[in-house]
Amino acid sequence: MDLVKASLRENYPPNLYLDIHHWWKEGFLVAENSGQVIGFMACVVNAPGQARVLMLAVDAPHRNQGIGTQLMTTFVRECAVRGMKSIELEVRQSNLAAIRFYKRHGFEITYTLEHFYTDGEGGYKMIKHIGAA
Repeated sequence: MDLVKASLRENYPPNLYLDIHHWWKEGFLVAENSGQVIGFMACVVNAPGQARVLMLAVDAPHRNQGIGTQLMTTFVRECAVRGMKSIELEVRQSNLAAIRFYKRHGFEITYTLEHFYTDGEGGYKMIKHIGAA
C-alpha cells in the first residue's frame, strides 16, 4: 500500500489488493529484494480475451534496473498463454516516464481520460495488442 501511495499517488483500501489477488492470482505479480516488496503489478481479466493492468509500481530506489520490464514481460507472456488478445491500462498524463515505459513495451495511447484520477488529473488509455502463444 505504501508503494502505491508513493508511486501512483493513490490511496486504496487494503481489501482491494486481496480482492484483485482473488480475481486472478496470475495477474498479481510481486518483485522482492531480501523479503521487501520493491515492485508489483496487479491485473485482472476485464472482458473475454482482454486483460487490464490496474497497478504497476516499482519503488523509486529500484527503478531503471529492469524490475518493471520483468514484471511486464512475465505478465504479457501469461496473457499470451491464456489466449488474451489485448491488454489495456490507464496512466497519468504527467507520468512521462511511465508513458515511455509502456510505449517501449508495445502499448499505444488510444484516447484521453479527462479528470480520471481522484485528484482531478487526466489520464491516457493505452492498449497493447497481443497474439496467443
